[in-house]
Amino acid sequence: MPDRDGVLDQYMSGEETTFLYELARNGDRLKLIEYLTQADNPVVRERAAELLGGLTTGPDPDVQDRITRALRRTAKHDESDAVRAAAIDALYLRDESALEDLVAAVADAGLDETPPWMTADRPADWLESPHPEFRMLAAAALGRIGDPAAVPALVAVFDDHDVRVRAEAVEACGEIGDPRCIEPLANRLDDDQDRVRREAASALAAIGTEAARRALAPAVRSNTESVRVIAVGELGAFGNLEPLPLLIEGLQDSSELVRRTATRSLIELLANAPSERSHEMRNAIGAAIAEAELPDLAAQLRTVLGGNQPTYVRRNATWLLGQVADSDADDFGSIVASLVDALDDSDEMTAKFAMSTLVDLDDPTVARRLREFLRDDGSSDRARQRAEFVLERVREGPSKEVVSNAVEFTYVSDPADYTTKKRERADREDDAE
Repeated sequence: MPDRDGVLDQYMSGEETTFLYELARNGDRLKLIEYLTQADNPVVRERAAELLGGLTTGPDPDVQDRITRALRRTAKHDESDAVRAAAIDALYLRDESALEDLVAAVADAGLDETPPWMTADRPADWLESPHPEFRMLAAAALGRIGDPAAVPALVAVFDDHDVRVRAEAVEACGEIGDPRCIEPLANRLDDDQDRVRREAASALAAIGTEAARRALAPAVRSNTESVRVIAVGELGAFGNLEPLPLLIEGLQDSSELVRRTATRSLIELLANAPSERSHEMRNAIGAAIAEAELPDLAAQLRTVLGGNQPTYVRRNATWLLGQVADSDADDFGSIVASLVDALDDSDEMTAKFAMSTLVDLDDPTVARRLREFLRDDGSSDRARQRAEFVLERVREGPSKEVVSNAVEFTYVSDPADYTTKKRERADREDDAE
C-alpha cells in the first residue's frame, strides 16, 4: 500500500491505530479509503471502515460515492469477516439505502442460494452469525424474498441483542405477511426500543387481518407516538363497534397527530359499517362522542372538509360535525360555516347531512350565516335552493322527530322541487294582491 506518511509499517501490528483517527479528524477521506482497501493488517482495515462510516458529510459527492463503493467492495470481498462486518455497519451508518445492492444481491439469489461472496449456503444461515451486521443483512434480504419458509428463522431473532437485527427481522415478517408472525409481533410492541415497537406496529398493520388488527389495537396506549399513530390508524378498518372505546382514547390523545389520525379512523369506521348496522353504529358513535371530552374533534373535522376529499370522507365528516356542533362552543360559528359550505357539495347525502344538522341547531347564527350564503353570488343554484329550504325550516321551527336521524332526512325528496313550488306559491300570492 502507498505509505506517503511513512507511518503504515509502524502500526501493522494493529495494536495502535490512532493515526487513522487523526486522518478522520482532518477529513482525509481518500487516505482512509486507501487504508481500507490496501492495508495488509485487518485491524487497520476494520478501523478504517468504522471511521468512514462516521464521515457522512462532505462537500464532494464524488468522494462520498467513492467511499460507498469502497465499503461495498470490502463488505463483499474482504477476507476478514470482522472487516466485512465493519464495512456493512459503516454503510448502515452512512445511509441505510447504501446497503441496497447487498440486500438486493442476496434477495435475488433466493431462499436456497446465496451470491458467492456471502460465504453461506442459505441467507438464513447468516441469522446465526456472531456478527450482528451479517444477521441484519440476512433479515432484510429474507423480507425482500418474501418466502413464508423463512418465518421461523426470523422470529427466532426477534429477541436479538442488536436492535437493528430485531427491527429488520420484524419488518421482514411484515413484508412476508404470514399469520404465524402475529403473536410474536404483538410481543415486540413492548420492546425496549422505539424503532422495534414502530416496526412491529407497521408489520401488524401490513398483515392487515382481523387477528392482526386486534393484536395491534392495545398499542393505542403505547408510550411511543408513532406506534400510537399506526395503531389508531388501523382502528377504522373494523366493521363493527369493537374499536370505538380505543378510538375515543385516540381522539383525546395528547398528540395532535394521533388525534388527527383518530379523526380519520372514525370516518373510516363509519364508512366500513355494514349497511344493516349503519344506523346502530351511528347511534352508538354519536352517543360516545357526546359523552366524551374531545378537545378538537370539530376543528379536525373542519380541516378534513376543507381539503380535497373522497365522497365517503366528506359525507361522514359532515355527519360527525353535526354530532359535535354545540352552540356554546367557541368555534360554533366556524362549525356552522362549514356546514353551510357543505350545502354546495356535489354529493346529495353530504348536503342532506348538513341540511339536517342546520335545521336542528337552535341558534340565530344559523339563519344569519344562511342569509350571508344566499347573498354570495359564488354559490351554485343547487346550493342556494338547499339554503333557502333550510332557512325556511329554521324560521318555522321543525319538530325534533323529523330531524332526529340525518340518514333518514326526508323533508322533501328534492330541495330544488320544494324551492320551485314555494316560489310559485309566492308568485300567486303576489298576483292575488
